[in-house]
Formats: sequence, C-alpha cells, structure tokens
Amino acid sequence: MAFDEPQVRVIFPVPFVTIRLQGAEELNERLLGEVAKRQDKEPGLDRSNRYGWHSALDLFDRPEPAHSELAGEIREMVGAATAKLAPDLPSDLELVHEGWINVSPTNAMNAPHDHPGSFWSGTYYVRVPEADDANDSQSGAIEFIDPRGSIGLGGKLETPFTRGKFTVRPAAGTCLLWPSFLRHWVHPNRSSQDRVTVAFNSRFTRGSK
Repeated sequence: MAFDEPQVRVIFPVPFVTIRLQGAEELNERLLGEVAKRQDKEPGLDRSNRYGWHSALDLFDRPEPAHSELAGEIREMVGAATAKLAPDLPSDLELVHEGWINVSPTNAMNAPHDHPGSFWSGTYYVRVPEADDANDSQSGAIEFIDPRGSIGLGGKLETPFTRGKFTVRPAAGTCLLWPSFLRHWVHPNRSSQDRVTVAFNSRFTRGSK
C-alpha cells in the first residue's frame, strides 16, 4: 500500500526576532554615560531583577539624547517586525511602548517571568561583558522557556520542536523581540564589569482613525 508525501504544518509557532542596529557603538557609549548619571540620582525599582539597578519605566519619555534616539529606533524596529509578521492588522491599531534600563553587576540576574498585558517584549543590548572565566558561555545569557507546558521529554527525543528551552547570548547592538507571553530569565553576570540592557514592552491600542 502506498501513501502520499507527508504534509507538515507548524501549528503553534512562536516568533523570535533578532535585529542588529547598525552603527550602535557610538550610541551605546552615549547611553552608558546617561545611565551612569541616572544611577547617581535614582534609587531604582525591584522587579524580576535580583541585585543590580532597574530604572523607572520611562525610556520613551526621557529627554536625554541617547535615550530618545534609542526609543525612536526601538519604535521603528518593533513596527518593522510587526508589519512583517502581522501585515493585515487593522489600520486603527497603534503601538504603545514602555521601556527601562537594567544594569547588572557581578552575580546579578533576572528571575523567570513574562510580561502580561503586552503584545511584544524585547531587550536591546548596550554592553555585554565577557565572563571572567573564558569557558563560561552562559554569563548574562537570556533563556526562554517552552510555553507549551508539559511537552518536556515525553517523546524521548530531543528535537527543535520538543526542546524545553532556548538560550542566547547576543552581542552589544542587538535587539531581541518575542511575544510577551513567552516566559524567560537571565543567567547571572559572571563578569567583573556591569552588563547593561534596555528592556521594553509594546502593546496595541485603538487610535483615532
């Protein structure tokens, strides 16, 4: 008995977007200077961060030039990713953003969490120091947890569609973007230098059109 060629469809895909910001080095240096001044004046917040400094959620309202420039770049990157993955959205939907700075000194990390109430979440990498131990590839890495729950190793095979986690350690100047329901955490910074990132959320609201 013969049969047709198997037809494969991926029915629950989770998009994961990586964008490299061109010429980011100069912008990142200016950001580091502005962030240092803020740290001297602002106590910071306690959220998913363990140790380190977490700014207020005001990136997109900040007057500092580098903050404002990065906010504009993030708006453009989120808009481009949205247009590529969801080109048929209603024209009266508008994206609203919030963002904040994370400064993670030695051993600082972020506990597992997600971002309820948003559509996109993301991180832009300002400074990613190398671990003091050259063999440590997980220092400051971000790890995403399979949202499907109990799939685990039930199938007894390790494949791209059964793995329970995905880990990446981007270079400075990289922006990652993912659906906000995707649970994630950040490995401890094993460097003597601070790791600096900008995190953000984006959601839709009805505009005036």
